Amino acid sequence: MASINIISLSGDNFVDIGTQNILSLIVSNTDTEDITFDLAIGPTKIADTSTTTDVVFVLKSVPVVTGGTLVWDDDGVLSDAFTAGSKVLKFDANQKKFKDLKNNTFLIRVGSSHTADVVLKRK
Repeated sequence: MASINIISLSGDNFVDIGTQNILSLIVSNTDTEDITFDLAIGPTKIADTSTTTDVVFVLKSVPVVTGGTLVWDDDGVLSDAFTAGSKVLKFDANQKKFKDLKNNTFLIRVGSSHTADVVLKRK
């Protein structure tokens, strides 16, 4: 059964939206100018900051025009990413192998002190 989560964003700090699957999302620009939107996987510790250390962007700087809406339907890439038995791995160029990412979550934000409303359909 799907659930719907609604969140209002303001500022350029990441918001931790948890690890529940994201099936689709809608981002409505509520600002008075064009905005950008980011969806990332990253450490839970960077929530409420704008740091991008150890962040893997799923969507980066996606423009949403004034009064516009971004609609994104996941193609299954994020399905079950954080469920039991699944792993999220990141390539470590120094060790030349994939390493398990631990204590990670989905993170969202808008840039440059802008505002937006986000609707997430989740599994």
